[in-house]
Amino acid sequence: MTRRTCRRSRILGPVLLALAVGLPAALGAQQPAREQPPAKTFTDVKVLPATPVESQGATGTCWDFSTLSFVESELLRMGKGSYDLSPMFIADEVYREKADAYYRMHGENTFGQGGLSHDVLNAIGRYGIVRQSDFSGLWPYETRYDFSELHDVLQADLDAVLKSKPGPSPKWRAGFDALLDAYLGPLPDTVRVDGRAETPQQFAHALGIDPSNYVEITSFTNMPMWRQGALETPDNWAHYDKTWNLPLDDAMRVLRHAIESGYTVAIGSDVSERSFDQNAGYATWHEGETITPEMRQEGWDRWTTTDDHGMHVVGIAHDEAGATYYKVKNSWGDVGPYHGYIYMSENYLRAKFDMLMLNKAALPPDIRARLGV
Repeated sequence: MTRRTCRRSRILGPVLLALAVGLPAALGAQQPAREQPPAKTFTDVKVLPATPVESQGATGTCWDFSTLSFVESELLRMGKGSYDLSPMFIADEVYREKADAYYRMHGENTFGQGGLSHDVLNAIGRYGIVRQSDFSGLWPYETRYDFSELHDVLQADLDAVLKSKPGPSPKWRAGFDALLDAYLGPLPDTVRVDGRAETPQQFAHALGIDPSNYVEITSFTNMPMWRQGALETPDNWAHYDKTWNLPLDDAMRVLRHAIESGYTVAIGSDVSERSFDQNAGYATWHEGETITPEMRQEGWDRWTTTDDHGMHVVGIAHDEAGATYYKVKNSWGDVGPYHGYIYMSENYLRAKFDMLMLNKAALPPDIRARLGV
């Protein structure tokens, strides 16, 4: 049994279908009927600039869409203007890295559609970035993303390579790259920017996105506090071990301080709970109770809290009773009463987030000093 990676959705009339990558029996299964949740009203206290809501389609690339949304908000904050960056450029490059890791680990490594926010920043640092208009990853007749066939083909190819006797030939990588090119198109070597040709690396450098300016934060009791380590989830396929582990109250203070200081935050979170309802527009969790680190850890260890989905926190709001909620941009398209946004209660995030990514300048000064970043 493995944790679900990134949830993906499609809309059939008013019904939201949640698909979980890595659980084939659940693919395409309709969510159970649920009682209509009570209507709530929200008042935005602070909302930061963000680019339009997009849809990841039938793919497990929420980590990609949400983190690029975060990067786009960073560009807006920096006065660089509004950009629509290409999630498929990142997905393509990361798939190639995943293939290398899967091959070198003899198939004993995660090769899935999921990932984490650091994968996006690391890919930008290595390969650069392009705009959606430079590389959409869609064929001319396609209007939405669907990785169902693509991922099965890539998985089958790698598994066939690993079965080769006496061992894989050097040709395997060229074959894998050709499959990606067939489905998503060849990656651009250059793009046109203000009438001149630039490589993706040059374009990224001109935008001013420096991966070293960003930190990832989590909060689990099985990891040493105030230390960097690896988030223990299958989606951490790269075994990235630079995630800071903070006490829960401090991690939540980081989130709030960032928004109040004008910085948005990319998050990973569980969205498998019935109380997470995109159609109703909000998510709650044991309101009125105090979510302790022990409760949070128990959910993670028992897999009732799962590494499901990447999203983008852009604001703070209050409900009709004055309780604090965070305004979160999703990547399921124009869904629900808030057109792709959902309000998540502070308790829901305390219990269910697994990762925060933010600009290190957005950290509270005392925490930034203690981390030494």
